[in-house]
This record gives sequence, structure tokens and C-alpha cells, in this order.
Amino acid sequence: MKKIAINLLVFQVGWAVCVIGGDLYAVAFTLPALMLHNWLILGNRGEWRFIVMIALAGCLWDITMVQTGTIQYANASLLGIPLWLLCLWLLFATTFMHALFWLHRYLWLAAVFAAVLGPASYWFGTHLTEARLDPPIIASLGVMAVGWAVLFPFGMYYAGKIKALEEEAC
Repeated sequence: MKKIAINLLVFQVGWAVCVIGGDLYAVAFTLPALMLHNWLILGNRGEWRFIVMIALAGCLWDITMVQTGTIQYANASLLGIPLWLLCLWLLFATTFMHALFWLHRYLWLAAVFAAVLGPASYWFGTHLTEARLDPPIIASLGVMAVGWAVLFPFGMYYAGKIKALEEEAC
């Protein structure tokens, strides 16, 4: 339970640091946070592949949203998204097998949570950064809701499969 609390706390603090602090602070926070994850929380070395896969999928989703005009970021450096967003995806990916793992049994609930909380995170972020949602904002949030409702449960499903394979191997 302590590991789950640490994992969730690091992600929540990381969200604020990445969104409010920008690229430099995001990198300065994320690198030690990932080392802490490796030292205190990591289930196995294979989890790093999963973390990278989720972070890449998340960045591709964000790049797609930028390319379609759903959201725009000022000072974007990686194909239309800022470096701090990559850091945020890495931090978020660490929660799939720990703080959020309970959702792998309830994929429908994961979809509902994601459809609400994913777009909410972007909406709050636009009030703290120079990012902006494309008008009409409700349409942009709707696109995000659909994407999150599909993508997040897939990630949770694979997190469950990976944990099951780990348990079989032991």
C-alpha cells in the first residue's frame, strides 16, 4: 500500500511540476522520479518496456491531437508537443501497474474515468500553460474523451496481462 501511495503522490506532484514548470523543471523532476520508481516501486525490469510503450502511445495521441487542431502548445519541440508532455507521459505510465492497477479488472470503469479525467487534465492544464484547446472547446474535449475512453482501457488491459505473465513465471 505504501508503494501505491508513493507512486500516486509522485505522479500528482509530477503533473504539477511538468505543467506549471515547463520543460526544464519537468526533466529535472522526471529523471529522479523515474530513478525512485526503479528503486522503490518497480515490479520487474520488463515494466520499463511497458512504461516506454505507454509514453510513446500517449505522445502519438497528443501529436495526433495537435495535427488535427484539437489542442495547440506554445513552445512545442517534439513534433508539435512540448518536452514536458513527454515527461508527464512517462510519469503517468508508471501508475498503470501500481496506483491505477486496480482498474485492469474494471475496464468499463477505466473507460469512464478516462473519458472524464483525461480531458479534465488537459482543460486544467490549458489554464496553467500557454496551451489552448481548439474552439469549440466542447468538441475538442469530446474528441479527447473518446480517445481516452478507448486508449486508457487498452493500456490497463495490457498491464493486467503483463502482471499475469509475471505471476505465471514465478
